[in-house]
Amino acid sequence: MINGYKIYDSDAHVNAAPQMWEDMPAEFAARRPRPALVHDGAELAAFTAGWLTDGRMEPHALGPGLQPANPPRWVVEGTDRGSLTVVDAAARIRDLDRLGIDIQFLFPSTLYARWTADPRFEAALFRAFNRFIARQTKPYSKRLKWAGLIPLRHPRESIAALEEMLKLGASAAVVFGTAHDKMLSDDMFSDFWDEFAHSKLPLCVHMAASFPAFDSCVETFLDAHALSMALPAQMAFIALLGRGMMDRYPDLRIAFMEFGAEWLFYMAGRIDHYIPRDREIQPKILEAKMPKMNMKECFKSGRFFVCGEMEDPLMVQEIALLGEDQLLFSSDYPHGEGRENAAQELLARTDITDGQKRKILYDNPIRLFGAV
Repeated sequence: MINGYKIYDSDAHVNAAPQMWEDMPAEFAARRPRPALVHDGAELAAFTAGWLTDGRMEPHALGPGLQPANPPRWVVEGTDRGSLTVVDAAARIRDLDRLGIDIQFLFPSTLYARWTADPRFEAALFRAFNRFIARQTKPYSKRLKWAGLIPLRHPRESIAALEEMLKLGASAAVVFGTAHDKMLSDDMFSDFWDEFAHSKLPLCVHMAASFPAFDSCVETFLDAHALSMALPAQMAFIALLGRGMMDRYPDLRIAFMEFGAEWLFYMAGRIDHYIPRDREIQPKILEAKMPKMNMKECFKSGRFFVCGEMEDPLMVQEIALLGEDQLLFSSDYPHGEGRENAAQELLARTDITDGQKRKILYDNPIRLFGAV
């Protein structure tokens, strides 16, 4: 609690750790991500360590597809990272107490979007993470909640992963903006979405450099932040809202995490501008993939949520666009974007009412994820 406000951190992270893959199936165990150190890495700044997986190191600081994700720093520093990885979940709880956070929602490293092009191996990695985070958070389940990874590209494994994570106590499912090179609405995922609709879990779309075609366009960390890690939000938005999935699944709750919220104005305006004309001119067979609701109606449905930035100058307009019950608070802890004081930044604002602050900091996450 901070200044009398209860705090529900809707988007925090679990940095990668070798313990996540200890119970992978034997056929994949030797391919697990391994911490690797570059010995002649003077030009690589802080990125002299990474995870070596299927002959590729992530994150990497130079070359196509680079990104500024968290490397396995303990390989270099040899320090205790138990809280950051939740290998020591009690240490994470102590961090929550220090930060004034009552409940924290945990998401995996965004590196899970990039480790392999092999759907079977990806499914093994995803499900191993789900089992790991379920074990680690179980003693603290009132304060540490988690989202389970869905290996969409493997239809059978995606349904098996959903069934397993429901038994393990997941409070949401997480996907990235694309499933590798496929849109989330691809027909090959239809059976999964039909099954997922029965689970009643919220679906979280998390920022990550998930679309490989962007890699050749990315030459700097700024490129990564502005292109490969950001634009998949718009691809997921089209897939989930622009192709009518909120109509098809009337109980589906969707949240976009760590993409910010300003881009919603552009996407909603552009899609709603074109929907009427496109209905008139396109082949009738395409109508089945069109939304019945326009985007602003989707926003006002009470089923669409977004994690914004607490210093966002457009927050007042975002609340007007979405409604007071849809905006979420996140710290992104333990990542380095400087959000540890984000709650204080929101509380210091004079253009947001006390009631709106309480909703963003606690009530809205409860509406999305369910009561504690």
